[in-house]
Amino acid sequence: MKKVLETIKAVLFTIWLIIGFFGVVIVYGSYVLIKANILEKRKGSKASQEYIRTVVSWFGKVTFKFLNSKISVFGEENIPKQGPYVIVSNHQSIFDIPLILGYIYPTAFIAKKELAMIPILGSFIKKLGSIFIDRSNSKSGAIALKKFAKLSQSGEIISLFPEGTRSLDGQVGEFKNGTLLIPFRYNIKILPVTIDGTIKMSKKGSAFIKPSNINLFIHEPIEPKHFASEGELRECLKSIISEKITSEPQLALKET
Repeated sequence: MKKVLETIKAVLFTIWLIIGFFGVVIVYGSYVLIKANILEKRKGSKASQEYIRTVVSWFGKVTFKFLNSKISVFGEENIPKQGPYVIVSNHQSIFDIPLILGYIYPTAFIAKKELAMIPILGSFIKKLGSIFIDRSNSKSGAIALKKFAKLSQSGEIISLFPEGTRSLDGQVGEFKNGTLLIPFRYNIKILPVTIDGTIKMSKKGSAFIKPSNINLFIHEPIEPKHFASEGELRECLKSIISEKITSEPQLALKET
């Protein structure tokens, strides 16, 4: 009986979320994109992108308040004052992106092309300068690496999930070969991040969304030049990120 009640509660919460969330995204999001386009014509792309970043950062935080989820952030002092640097994180849920946008930096992402097709949200991800990969096209990865190198060398901040897909059990999977090739080759600073708890909100393969307690650990930056190979760098980052993963997310110690 308890399980049935929990399922009903999850269904009702998900329906309420979809109605409210997409209402805000479609109505307010459309207004923001129109204003950003006007700003770009009048004051240039830099002013437009700064406006988008401000809105996206706010939206990232509001998302979790709307979802009645508690966020604990540890290590905020480790966030570099300026780019270029690459945020490297584990991947538990679709909510990892708004978590990074709201609580670390409204950054560009290296993401699968399907994200670009989401109405309104896809436009925001594009506006942030994100790089999209078509997994069905073997040449797409090489093109993405070139764009990644150009973007990071220009001083931008980029986020990526080296696992390549969401975790099924919350634990950190293997980091794919070559995912850190650009920061390794050009010695671009890496900010390791551990996300622990978003899988409780929305697990891969599940249609339900639930409130959760989430811990966000921001580790000390790493200089790739101290590693002999990209593989060694990957293994070190995976080890750092994995250390903070728990089987059951703990209660928030510092709510933000």
